Amino acid sequence: MSLGEPLQSPWPWLRGALAVAHRELLSLFVTPLAYLVGTLFLLNQGWNFALLLQFLNDPLAAPGPVMQFYFGGSFFIFWLPVIFICSALSMRLVAEERRQGTLEALLTAPLSPSQIVVGKLVGAYTFYVALWLPTAIFYVLLRGAAVSPEIGPILSGYLGVLLVGGTFLALGLLASSLVRSQMAAAVMTFVASTIFLLAGLLADQVESPWVASLLQWSSLLGMMQELAQGIVDYHWVFFHVGAVAVLTAAAIAMVDPRRRWEHLAQIVLLAIACGHLGVFFSRHAGRDDWTEGRVYTLSDRAREVLAGLKAPIDVTVVVPTTIGGGRPNPLAGELREVLLRMRVVAPSLRLRFLDPDRDRQQAEAMLADYGLSGRELADGVVLIRAGQGSKLRKEHVLPSDLVTYATGPDVQMSGPRVKAFRGEEALLARFLGVSDPRRTVVCYTQGHGEPAFDSLEPYKGYAHLRDLLAGANLEVRPAELERPEGLAECNLVLVAGPEGALPTEQVRAIERFVDGGGDLLVLAGAVILRGRPDLAPTGLEALTARFGIRLGERVVLDPHTMPGATPLLAFTLVDGWGSHPAVTSLVGQPASLMTARELVIEAPAITLLQTSEQGWAEADIEGLQSGGVPHYDASYDQIGPIPVAAASERGGARVAVIASHDFALNAVLRDDVIYDRGRDLILNTIGWLAQREALLGIRAREREHVKLVLLPEQIQRMSLVCLLGLPGFAVGLGIVALWRRRR
Repeated sequence: MSLGEPLQSPWPWLRGALAVAHRELLSLFVTPLAYLVGTLFLLNQGWNFALLLQFLNDPLAAPGPVMQFYFGGSFFIFWLPVIFICSALSMRLVAEERRQGTLEALLTAPLSPSQIVVGKLVGAYTFYVALWLPTAIFYVLLRGAAVSPEIGPILSGYLGVLLVGGTFLALGLLASSLVRSQMAAAVMTFVASTIFLLAGLLADQVESPWVASLLQWSSLLGMMQELAQGIVDYHWVFFHVGAVAVLTAAAIAMVDPRRRWEHLAQIVLLAIACGHLGVFFSRHAGRDDWTEGRVYTLSDRAREVLAGLKAPIDVTVVVPTTIGGGRPNPLAGELREVLLRMRVVAPSLRLRFLDPDRDRQQAEAMLADYGLSGRELADGVVLIRAGQGSKLRKEHVLPSDLVTYATGPDVQMSGPRVKAFRGEEALLARFLGVSDPRRTVVCYTQGHGEPAFDSLEPYKGYAHLRDLLAGANLEVRPAELERPEGLAECNLVLVAGPEGALPTEQVRAIERFVDGGGDLLVLAGAVILRGRPDLAPTGLEALTARFGIRLGERVVLDPHTMPGATPLLAFTLVDGWGSHPAVTSLVGQPASLMTARELVIEAPAITLLQTSEQGWAEADIEGLQSGGVPHYDASYDQIGPIPVAAASERGGARVAVIASHDFALNAVLRDDVIYDRGRDLILNTIGWLAQREALLGIRAREREHVKLVLLPEQIQRMSLVCLLGLPGFAVGLGIVALWRRRR
């Protein structure tokens, strides 16, 4: 079947190999040393997981993916136990047979060298898998403590355990076939496995790009980091299967007493063939996403935008691969993953990854070309360019635009963790900025009580709204309504939060702008006039009414409370989204509004969002001013659902009204505290108004973030199960096996 053996029917060969595997398993399950190794392994796993629970249960600890720390953790948490157990299991496979003189008896059984080697590898691998099975109790413990980690990344983590175990056991089998001493075989396996593991760290140190790419392609550390995140690159399956095949073939040659120099040539040719197959499959193998929310999979809208990119776009990622203490930089991993997936859809993207720690002079020169200072080298920056000569266009993206980091004192020890990745939206906006010279200019009104767009005051400014629009590749500027041609360069007029009616001349200027095909977005909440039983007008009532959107005179209330806000006046809506391109991607998502006014919708307008049936439009403005508790009165109030956002199109112009403006204030629109989709509602509405549909349907991807909140009693019980239950299981199984053997 291999290396000089005559061809024979596969079934007798398979029966012989399985007989050897069965014999090997029996010897392992009745050997005290095997149970000692298993007990120490499970004790180590239980100890590590108990410490991990204690660490993550700290009240000051930031949320994070629990099992990702376990599988993608440090050398001592994951890799050292794996290398130890593989070295201990494989050291006796052939060396013990040589020492006892039973190898020759096996070869005359009659059994071929390939049957012996493959059978022993299958037996050891089966025992290795059996040792890992009890660690599934970790997931059961977390579920029992009301913690719900995602099952996908856990399964991909165990896939990595199976792949690495097969390769290390095959390496140990080869070492055991070279020597007679079990200890020498164990040391050789441990050292060779450690070198194989740590070789991936040299990828950023070697000068040769070819060697660096090879080390990165075969990095076990990088593999387990990806698998622990739920990213499954199937080239790893081919890589490890090829490695096991070559190592097993080498072990067969060493066991064969009739080995010849031709066997060495066969092994070399097999290694070359496996290498070529590995490269071929790595180019064509997919990268699957096993996370529950498919957080690493490009959205359908992103694929549409990328498919429309025709001109070449150069993307240079200048981000350090490591941070303090040699820990991996999570931003570098996130960017590499999303950009590689984008390049599959858009081959016009030309990617380059530059580590400023290695090529500092080159990185500084590139930043200077973009007019950036050296400060961006520490945190990183993405440089984007397209075109040549006078048509050259440049953009850059900073880390603050790409990710939201988890916060907590423990990040000083564990390193930063990505809470949400916003890079899909930010990168696509920049791609469009350099590939499409068309700019969308948003002009906002001011001087009528509107919150200032340059103010950072929490409840009196729209600075975060301005940054949100600018980050979406929109040019934001004040509207010059006093000048006859003040709106000539504007694509969209934004009227956000006026406390009174705009002057007649300014209203006429906006009407002329709309009549000429311009677009209008009105954020008009319920501004209650002090001492008067009605709401402040905006001056745009006649204009919006022409488009079928009438501003009512009642305040919208809804019992679905917004956390931390005034009940009824501020509410969160999950249902009630309309059938319109601007909100299609938001169906089923929460959106919060504050002090909203009633909208009355007529043709041709379409409702974007409405309250629940429990909501109503309250007519008692004076009662609200006095602080009384409002109640629905069928005589004066309008029962829900009440429209609170609408859009309309007429004569080439588009108009949208959102019946609240407080939801866009700095205090509510901060991306590090917001929990709903108010930002997306604004961007999607503007994207539809300006006919830049690329802004629609793209939002931040939340990463798995589990917060452990366990009582001391729970931690104690879980720790006892880890420290006593797991090794106790191995001890009990060993006692039963030895007792049955004596009988």
